[in-house]
Amino acid sequence: MKKETLGRDGVKSKSLRQSFMEWKNSLHWDKPQNIMLAVTMFVLVAAFLIFNNLSVPYARHWDIQWGYYSILATFLLLVAGVVVNAPFVAKHVRGFLPSGKSFCGLALLLIVFSVFIFGNIGNTHRVLSDETSWESMGLQMYFQHTGGVCNEGVWTDGVLDCKTEVNNFKGKALGFVYSLVFNFMEPNRDSALMVNYPFYILSLIAFFLALSKWFKSDKLALAATAFLGGMPIYLLQSRSASTEVLYILLLAVLMAWYAFVPTNKVTWKHFLLTVPLLGFFAQTRQETVFAFIPFALYYYRYFLEKPYRLPAFVASVIAVSWPSINTMAAYRGYDFQGGTHAAHSFENLWFNLKTNIEVMMNLKPDSAFGGIMENPFYTTFTVILLLATVWLLFRMIYSRRYVRGFILGITFCVQIFVILLNVSGTFTIDINQRYVLVALPLFALLMALGLYDALVFTTKMKSDAAAKIVAGFACLLSIGLMLYHAPSYKANMLYYKNKLLAEEDFLNTELAKYPKNSVFIYARPWQMLASGHTSFSESSFKSWSTEKFAEWMQKSGGNIYLVRGQDGYGKVNRNSRVVGFKTTDQIDDILSDYKNERVLMEARLFGYGLAIYKIISKKGVSHYAQNFMVSEETNGMIVVNKRFPESIACDYKVNDKDQGEMLVSQSADTLQLDSAKIRAGLNRVVLSCYMPDEDTLVTYRDFFVEGENVALLSKLKMGKFFQEWGEPQMNETVDHHKITIDGEPFRYGIGSHANSAIEFPLSRGYDWLNVVIGLDDESACGDGAYFAVEADGREIYHSKKLYTTDKERLRLNIKGAKSINLRVLMGNDKDCDHGDWAHAWLEAEK
Repeated sequence: MKKETLGRDGVKSKSLRQSFMEWKNSLHWDKPQNIMLAVTMFVLVAAFLIFNNLSVPYARHWDIQWGYYSILATFLLLVAGVVVNAPFVAKHVRGFLPSGKSFCGLALLLIVFSVFIFGNIGNTHRVLSDETSWESMGLQMYFQHTGGVCNEGVWTDGVLDCKTEVNNFKGKALGFVYSLVFNFMEPNRDSALMVNYPFYILSLIAFFLALSKWFKSDKLALAATAFLGGMPIYLLQSRSASTEVLYILLLAVLMAWYAFVPTNKVTWKHFLLTVPLLGFFAQTRQETVFAFIPFALYYYRYFLEKPYRLPAFVASVIAVSWPSINTMAAYRGYDFQGGTHAAHSFENLWFNLKTNIEVMMNLKPDSAFGGIMENPFYTTFTVILLLATVWLLFRMIYSRRYVRGFILGITFCVQIFVILLNVSGTFTIDINQRYVLVALPLFALLMALGLYDALVFTTKMKSDAAAKIVAGFACLLSIGLMLYHAPSYKANMLYYKNKLLAEEDFLNTELAKYPKNSVFIYARPWQMLASGHTSFSESSFKSWSTEKFAEWMQKSGGNIYLVRGQDGYGKVNRNSRVVGFKTTDQIDDILSDYKNERVLMEARLFGYGLAIYKIISKKGVSHYAQNFMVSEETNGMIVVNKRFPESIACDYKVNDKDQGEMLVSQSADTLQLDSAKIRAGLNRVVLSCYMPDEDTLVTYRDFFVEGENVALLSKLKMGKFFQEWGEPQMNETVDHHKITIDGEPFRYGIGSHANSAIEFPLSRGYDWLNVVIGLDDESACGDGAYFAVEADGREIYHSKKLYTTDKERLRLNIKGAKSINLRVLMGNDKDCDHGDWAHAWLEAEK
């Protein structure tokens, strides 16, 4: 017989060698398993190579274009998984549910937490960094079905028209949830802020159900749930809009599902629910994909039975996690975070680990703010966590217990180490203290299990009695500490230094008093959009031409406001671990360049002057020019608007031919174009209007008439491209401005940058390429560039060196070509070589 020893707790223990040999023999490792391992490694390596070699422009483009549809497909798979597994759940749910008494205890605990939350924590008692970007992404998913964040946009009759869409470095899950919620509630910030509380409640229920099964003790599960629900940072985030609460909910649901499906009963049908849950889980935080190993290890026996199972599971999880992995490829190094500190380094790991423990062990209140608590995690909880962890490690080594749980736990913690490697993993920055939420379920489990195991081992107490004591202790401690620190919760502990919270809440209320068609210029325009306001950034506003300014003055009824908040004061500190951004210089320039009237100054609430300025007019520019707007062509008509009483006369041309004069005497007059003068393809109307102050305002209006034999190049699907800076832009410059060459604006075209090569496959034969080439006016610092056009790889045009203000109008013969390639080549260097392919369109002879 094999020699066995009896541990102090009465459990038979084996040597490490015996345990290892039994585990090894249980694996049945042979040729099929070797094939499985080889194929799995191939899938992982192939995925790594694809994403690691993916260019940043493509990654960002795919993120925006396909991000929404990817997570929508995952959601539909989740629905299918629920339907397919419904009979299995119905059959086994009765044996899975805990006792009625334990449910009553859980319900009472949730009621206590809920009463405290709504009585002591407000909407401003939270972090404000990424939150409003998720809200804006939810709006974009809801209105446009794309996967980016609407950075600037216009609200019209309750619908958001996004003008600038950017990537978001976090996943899509929370934005997608918002897009679903917006089908039933108003699409705005206030609706988003209501989502996390039900997430909080549901996560505690799922966590309780999972641990009831794994611990085989309802009372011990209640203890862990009390610890989790009573943690300060989690209570605060329950009134927030951060993705980490959804993270805990999805983790708890996965834990409950894994506990519900025993390892000896799992089938492929169960993975129809597991895989999409993991897909949503991956879309909460990009580091989450590093926590997926234990979700495969849990069912390792099932995967070993057939060599195709593990590779199929891994490939499926990668597929549903695609947006998160793709985003990591797009954001290699976070320029906005870390300053002079490396984004990912072992220096950060050690700094964050050391300082985070110091923060979590902090007993000192902030005397400068009425003794407010500064710790995101009660010091008492930290002590219990550390002691419980040490105890369980001792038990694992001494009594050979919890080995499987240790393996699953330590592989889950890989994601935590990845976060600690990053600059943002430090709790010395208040907005980053929410990152501890990814570890909270594990912390709560360790605390409850460690206390219980130590009590049973040291006192020989019966299991049920020990579980009752631990449950009572956990509930009393969590509730007692919560009530004791209630003044700190009310005073917005953790985030009271972050004035952006109060600024957001103030503006959300204050700006609702302004006219509905108002336009707000603000450092965080996406935040304004989430509150239902049309908004642009200061840098975008500075780039507006006189014509565009007049257009927005007309649309807003003269209600354009500049909001100067916290970001509008001071300078960027590159030595800070969180650099943030400042718009001080842009605001100063706007106030200097525009006549303005300060309509609000609130200096008492924030420690800085929150100011709102009404923009009246641009200095040094004709009053009439700023109050005159010409609409785009619609159905052969162009509307001319003016916001002054005098009548004006306008000469106009259509495609370079004089058409006569029109008199604008009303606030809005319509110019009806002669259809005989309009051709299939690109058309241009030029109006020369004579203002009362003797200024002549020239306005260009371009429109493209679709036809069987014409095509606008910027509407065709772009093939492969290469560009050394930025990426090609359709109908705007590479820097996202209106295409302008030597003062002449162009509505259509492709904005590029030297050195570049942009290929367009042609689905049918065209004979001519019409295009205007030149360096955009925004590239005044360049030293010139060359333009070349290739048809089927053969160069058909090569320009001389063009400098700023140089432009050439081309009509190139491309007869028979199946593809064209547009190339911009740098002069001596590529700095500022913003090359435009303006009004590029194709024409076939009839």
